Amino acid sequence: EGENRGEFGGYFCPCHGSTYDTAARIRKGPAPKNLEVPKYDFTSDTVVKIG
Repeated sequence: EGENRGEFGGYFCPCHGSTYDTAARIRKGPAPKNLEVPKYDFTSDTVVKIG
């Protein structure tokens, strides 16, 4: 609540108005490419190591 997530519930870039979905794919706007997804590893059933 209170966050501008755009139409697809993901991410909104206020710099140029592009909207991304929860998988970091560009859905609307002038952004030239999808957001980068960092490397990750599931170290257990409840822990994810990012980076």
